[in-house]
Amino acid sequence: MAKPDCPYPDHRSPAGIRTGKSGSWMRRKSITLLVYTMMVMATLEVLAPPATAAPTCRIGAYITDIYGLDVSPRTINADFWLWSVCPSADLDATRRLEFINATQVSQSDRSVERVGSQYWSQVKVSGTFRQKFDLSEYPFDRQDVQIQVEDSELNASQFTYVADTANSGYDHGISLGGFKIRDFGVQVVTHTYQTSFGDPRITHGQNSQYSQFVIDFKLDRDDVAGFIREAWPAYVAFLISFISYWIWSKELLSVMGARYGVLGASLFSVVVSMRSSALSGILFGVTLIDQIHLATLLYTLVAVGCTTYIVWSWADPKKSPSVRRTNRFVALSTTIVYLIANAVTIGFAIR
Repeated sequence: MAKPDCPYPDHRSPAGIRTGKSGSWMRRKSITLLVYTMMVMATLEVLAPPATAAPTCRIGAYITDIYGLDVSPRTINADFWLWSVCPSADLDATRRLEFINATQVSQSDRSVERVGSQYWSQVKVSGTFRQKFDLSEYPFDRQDVQIQVEDSELNASQFTYVADTANSGYDHGISLGGFKIRDFGVQVVTHTYQTSFGDPRITHGQNSQYSQFVIDFKLDRDDVAGFIREAWPAYVAFLISFISYWIWSKELLSVMGARYGVLGASLFSVVVSMRSSALSGILFGVTLIDQIHLATLLYTLVAVGCTTYIVWSWADPKKSPSVRRTNRFVALSTTIVYLIANAVTIGFAIR
């Protein structure tokens, strides 16, 4: 029986698609659609209006005095002028000042003046500010002192500071007992809080960001006399311990008794000096002065151990000839190590 003719020439399906090449056609169709979609999205992105930038005020500071640096509560006192230059009177940044690291602060002599199309305001600030003092290199320590100011109402999406670095500065006649100002600067950073502070406009779980104006000045302690005053007892104890190595006589027991007495006095003086140099027990961590005292204490303990070895070895005739050589070797080697360690430690602290 003859096969009926196919109603669709070239074996086309009713949809007009070659059954053997339908996959290739679909891929071409998908690629065309994807390219078209990307072109539309790019066009919309170009035509979309840019996000509105938050209003800004230029803000600066001039330090008139810093004083009362105290390592006990870790605070410093400062007097300074703050000013802002804003495009409108409503933005006046000096009306919404929050001093983040202040324990107490007062403001006075505030003034506002219109200058052309801008509004210039200034205020005098006096306060006590918490600091993170690092005393590990005391008395050659360097301190980074900061005063942090934020807007008390508006977050970073509503208002930002711009630092007036050109006009900010400090009075070069400031005298801060034992310290000198090495560097000064102002900057603006964005500070992030891990909370929305309950603001309904902020999605739950998101952070809050505020523009923060930071006044930063670096201090170098300049107190060589203080270093000598606190370190010399340790070096006197070191010298006493060093001399003890050379106390020697045929009357060994009486001589060793004298050496123990000298070393005991040295240990006592080191301990007393460590207690008196600890800044009334307020220091945080181990300072350079503490390191010197600890090295002297270790040096003296080695001398005590050497003396004990001599007493123990002297009863053995076979060890007697080498006892003095051992004593001399321990004296010279420990002294060299002690002096080098001191020089390196002090050198790093000064630099």
